[in-house]
Amino acid sequence: MISRPLGRALLGLALAVLAAWGTAAGVRYGLIQRDDLGAICEAPGSGAPGWCAVRLMFIHGFVYEVYAWASLAFAALAFWRRSPAAAYAGVAFGTWGMVLYSFTWSAVGFLAGALAFARLQDERHQHREA
Repeated sequence: MISRPLGRALLGLALAVLAAWGTAAGVRYGLIQRDDLGAICEAPGSGAPGWCAVRLMFIHGFVYEVYAWASLAFAALAFWRRSPAAAYAGVAFGTWGMVLYSFTWSAVGFLAGALAFARLQDERHQHREA
């Protein structure tokens, strides 16, 4: 049986993954992959709308694997500072990266964030028992 604090922690982790997946899927399918939006942003001779810069920012994010590096950095920070918030961020950015085309290193960051989170939960459990 899962203890109440562990259940809350796992629920929080699942909600972070679902929120990251939902927003990243929205960006991927609603902004990046739409051919009509790409045609509007790349049309010669016309001033591109302001949201084209946001679209381009997300595209550069996966081209340069920003989401993967962010997930790895937050996971490392979670281990170093023993920070559950950094572990959540590592998992969330890893999810973002996996949805937005940089799967390999984002998956490593996701798993490292999840391991950091598990380690922190184990330390808290041991501290409560002592």
